[in-house]
Parts: sequence; structure tokens; C-alpha cells
Amino acid sequence: MITYLQHLSFWDWLALATLLLILEVFGAGGYLLWIGLVAVGVGALTYLFPDLPWLWQFLLFGVLAMLSALLWRRHQQRARKLSN
Repeated sequence: MITYLQHLSFWDWLALATLLLILEVFGAGGYLLWIGLVAVGVGALTYLFPDLPWLWQFLLFGVLAMLSALLWRRHQQRARKLSN
């Protein structure tokens, strides 16, 4: 398993993004949309920097995914307050 992680390519990130975006269709409320777009972004960075270590890829994905989820939640709360 560690060997697979050490050789992640941008195709792996694009596959994860595709899976997350498909799951979003089933009603995740927008969260998986943004996390899927983060996976696309990490895939693009992996394409531009193919020697990017897998640990940095996962850290970047984790931080950006949490940030996007928090921003989406904040946006939803503001929209809810404005609609009331």
C-alpha cells in the first residue's frame, strides 16, 4: 500500500475527484462538490510538479478540503440568515 501511495499520479486525484462529484449528485449538500474540486486542484499540482511527495499531496488535500467545507458551511449559514 505504501508503494502505491508513493507513486500517486494526477490520474489518481482525478479519479477521486470524479468519484466525489458523482457522489455529490446523490445529495451531499454541496460539500463533496468543493472537496472534489480540491482533488482536481491537487491533481493539477501533481501534474505540474510530478515529484511532489505523497505526504505533501495528502496534507494539501486535507487542509484545502477542510477549508472548503468550512467556507461552504459559512456561506450556507449566511444564506439561511438572509432568507429568514
